Amino acid sequence: MTSCFVWLLILAFAIAAIISMLRWFEQTMEAVENRWWNKLIVLIVMPFMVWLYPSRVSAGRPTAVPRHEPVRGFGISGGASASASPPPPADQPPPGTPKEFLGPPVIPPKKTAQRAGPDPDKLAKLKQKLREQGMLDEEQ
Repeated sequence: MTSCFVWLLILAFAIAAIISMLRWFEQTMEAVENRWWNKLIVLIVMPFMVWLYPSRVSAGRPTAVPRHEPVRGFGISGGASASASPPPPADQPPPGTPKEFLGPPVIPPKKTAQRAGPDPDKLAKLKQKLREQGMLDEEQ
């Protein structure tokens, strides 16, 4: 009985040591990348301190599992026989689809940008001001 318990303790200690080593390498790599030399010295002197620092790697699945959508269009519903009604076409949209999503998409035509010409009054005022400042000759 005691030998079984000893083997379980050894197994538990081995698993904890392996996980600690993985965390130690991760933490020391992060400390060197960020130039946290004090953290690196603490981890080298006391390796089990890795459990006091938060880990960048999280356990479990890193991305969410996609939401399950049931398969539509298979089987016979309502207890009707197969010969009573033909099966629905497979390329039909699910029930409740809004009308704007049925059929090909409608792309509105591109608007052509019409530029208005320069205002002649403002242009004349600007030229007059430039002549007064000596930036334009009289013939320009």
